[in-house]
Amino acid sequence: MIILSAVTISVVLGDNGLIKQAKKTKNIAEDSIESEIKELNKIEEEYANYMATNTEIPLADLRSEIEKARDEGTVFNTKTSLSDINGNEVVVPEGFKIAEDTGITIQDGVVIEDVNASSDVNVQGSQYVWIPVGRFIKDNGSLSNEIILGRYTFEEDGTSNLVQAAYTKEIPDNYLNQVPINTPDNSDDYFVELSEYREGIASDGEDGINATAHELSKWIDSVKENGGYYIGRYEASFASGTSMENYKAASKVSTNNSIDAMSYTKGTLWNFVTQLNASKVSINTYADSTSVKSDLMNSYAWDTAVVYIQEAKNINYAYKCGHLINSNLTNTGTKQDEVCKINDMASNIQEYTTEYFTAIHYRPGYHCVRRGGRFNIVNNNIFYTINRNGNDPVSVDNNIGFRIIIY
Repeated sequence: MIILSAVTISVVLGDNGLIKQAKKTKNIAEDSIESEIKELNKIEEEYANYMATNTEIPLADLRSEIEKARDEGTVFNTKTSLSDINGNEVVVPEGFKIAEDTGITIQDGVVIEDVNASSDVNVQGSQYVWIPVGRFIKDNGSLSNEIILGRYTFEEDGTSNLVQAAYTKEIPDNYLNQVPINTPDNSDDYFVELSEYREGIASDGEDGINATAHELSKWIDSVKENGGYYIGRYEASFASGTSMENYKAASKVSTNNSIDAMSYTKGTLWNFVTQLNASKVSINTYADSTSVKSDLMNSYAWDTAVVYIQEAKNINYAYKCGHLINSNLTNTGTKQDEVCKINDMASNIQEYTTEYFTAIHYRPGYHCVRRGGRFNIVNNNIFYTINRNGNDPVSVDNNIGFRIIIY
């Protein structure tokens, strides 16, 4: 027992005993705390000195590339790919910038604006909206249905039916095939998009034929390469020129209406134009540009834009009715028909395209096609966004105009 007591006392009170070890640990801990306090005081002093000379604390820039380009007004000097906050890509051509009132995601509708892509100051400022082809990530994080570049028909509830894809994996040049879209009465009359360019014939009656897409193959190649394409944000307005050989159009909010005849003044809504001349003007508009080319809207561009709008906004835009939006002729971009930043596809004036109509049992010579809704009802006919109507390539009216695409 005496031996055990001696051992216990030594363990507790000896030089390396528990009490002395505890004292050492206490001293080390106090020294460590004191050191940490000194270090914290140093950091606090440095922070105070920093705040005295810096009024703002730099934060991480969470803006997407599209938002940054918009906010900074960047004019791109080469073709540039930008992403929205969801990681979707948009290709901006040389000489364009992101418009100030753009949507910031693909689902919103991304708008570009011409700064110097055209040398014509009256064309500069024109705006175009990106139409994605393929899939895009929506703002809620879900993946969209696949948007196929193609010609479509639509059910009354807006459901789209693909009739002809411009290209497929198996048939990369499917646009060369003349796939018909029949008229609603299932007669022998049908609509096709011809792949070869022709200016058209201005003869009245059965001899008149429409102007077709200028460079359909090049436009489709650009869609494949870029993953989308641009259509005019607005129905065309007069920009400049002294004759049909050099007339140019703008994609801007129009400032004047043509109610009797084309006045050829800057900013005037461009109606009272033949389909043949609408084609010429569309091609002329960026003929001098080194970064983009332009053409009259084709049926692939029109139909696919409607599919995109419906996918992006989950609405039946195919059967939106024009005369219920605006019952009188108005300036494009001034009424409540803006969806995904695109104006007046369902309303105001119908728009010429490059699609061809056989018109065998319709009216002789009515070989061009106008699309979309318009402000008035004619012969009790109601016009929706996806309407296809045959027309004489040389007829003019106050309720028919056109829209430009660029590539």
